[in-house]
Amino acid sequence: MANPKLKTKEAELIEKLKSGDPDAVAQMYNANVDRVYSLVFNQVDRDHEAAQEIVQEAFLAAVKSVKYFHGRSSIFTWLCSIANRKVADFYRRKKREAKHRADYAVEPEQVQDIDESAVSLAESAESNAAIRQVLSSLPLHYRQALVLKYVEGFSVSEISEIMVRSQKSIEGLLTRARKELQAKLATQSEG
Repeated sequence: MANPKLKTKEAELIEKLKSGDPDAVAQMYNANVDRVYSLVFNQVDRDHEAAQEIVQEAFLAAVKSVKYFHGRSSIFTWLCSIANRKVADFYRRKKREAKHRADYAVEPEQVQDIDESAVSLAESAESNAAIRQVLSSLPLHYRQALVLKYVEGFSVSEISEIMVRSQKSIEGLLTRARKELQAKLATQSEG
């Protein structure tokens, strides 16, 4: 049963998707592809081809599993959750191939709670590269949480749905991720 918070239009779309309506699939895709692509693109080394492939995989997985979607979240949040798992699969494959590297466009001002010494590093010309390098060295779940929060602008509640974790878990994860990012930026600014 669909969540009463879902708009009637979205609930109708879900029912059409479950009935296999190809127009509903196109409608879901067109309404969400750009935002899902942006989310994925910022998590996969800003690699256009990889992002396109992952988005395609995510939408195919969504169409195949729509019968299990209960409408407890919006379609977009559900798609982000699927895309997030596909990103994790991408990094597992990439790690096996020993080509793990990340390149995010994150401005230091987007990440809160960074001490002044780290911010002073970020103000230099090399700041974006330094942040991308540090982000690439973080564990995937830290990187995903930070990108979802500070690049994509998701709330803790939305991140918890996407990453399939409790809100408390996400709050703790963000705290640990920010601390590790801060410590690595501080270390880099000293060296």
